Amino acid sequence: MKVSVIIPVYNKAPFLREAVGSILGQTFTDFELIAVDDRSTDNSLEVLRTMHDPRLRILEQAENGGPGLAANAGLDAAHGEYIVRMDADDIALPERIALQVAFMDAHPDLVASGGQLQLFGTEEEEWTYPLSSADCSAQLPFGVPVPQPASIMRRSVLQAHGLRYGRTWPHIGEDWLFWLQMAPYGPMANLPEVLVRYRRGPQNIGHGSDKIANFSKLQGAAFEALNIPYTEEELYLMLMGSLIFKLKPTSARIMALRRWYNKLEVLNSELHFAPDAAFAARVDQQWNKLFHYLPKYGLSTAFTHLRLSKQWTMDQVAYALKYRINARLGRLPRS
Repeated sequence: MKVSVIIPVYNKAPFLREAVGSILGQTFTDFELIAVDDRSTDNSLEVLRTMHDPRLRILEQAENGGPGLAANAGLDAAHGEYIVRMDADDIALPERIALQVAFMDAHPDLVASGGQLQLFGTEEEEWTYPLSSADCSAQLPFGVPVPQPASIMRRSVLQAHGLRYGRTWPHIGEDWLFWLQMAPYGPMANLPEVLVRYRRGPQNIGHGSDKIANFSKLQGAAFEALNIPYTEEELYLMLMGSLIFKLKPTSARIMALRRWYNKLEVLNSELHFAPDAAFAARVDQQWNKLFHYLPKYGLSTAFTHLRLSKQWTMDQVAYALKYRINARLGRLPRS
């Protein structure tokens, strides 16, 4: 058996036929499909039972434990060389598994890989993920390096190191924790192609959740997994750099964030959680992205960022001024 596809299922009845059908219709055919019903309270289980395909196995959890524990049940039952993850409300493109198996076969050093996501539903955009293993390593302190709904993993690595989703992990962000757990055992990468259409809407597990509370815990766990020492203030500065504003941006905090990023680059050169050049580039990307959110908090805050930046342009100055003029006039800026 080459591939085991695992789909945790909880109250996704309206989307199941399309999701499961997108796997059963793959151009690659050497796979088993394990659907794990996590004690759904809708008719998800009944929908699954109406699907008759010899490759489909249905597992029923004794109690609701969340997507991570449902995935664990699938991992324990899997026989494939590779594990492919799939969400119960998404749509896999027909060549998804074929492309991923070929990529993993061609790169035996990789422990896991993924691809890009095309959002649909309440949002329509493409979510992109780093391609190279160096850039995936550099992403780990900031967030998910590989999209779980479009991921493939080497089962031998999972088995050799007993890697599973933790029982006490939060239901939101367990993918970040899982990749942090897997990272010490080998590199990860992503294909440039969109592999999955990722459905956005109120059925998503993170819909309406407390983003600041969730990411405070996850960011702390990421620092600890990577042996990065930090203070509470540095944790909240890291969140601010990720556009999660537990702290209101001020000139003083922008300066503190720049110092923290400089400290992180020094720590990386000592701890080697990512190649130096890739990590420096990722820090620059995070820093530069923050600027466009700062004029909301005043010109001094935005100009402090520009002053501390390696490069800045007159277009950025114009953007900040335009934002403040529009704010004073009571209308949102057009750009």
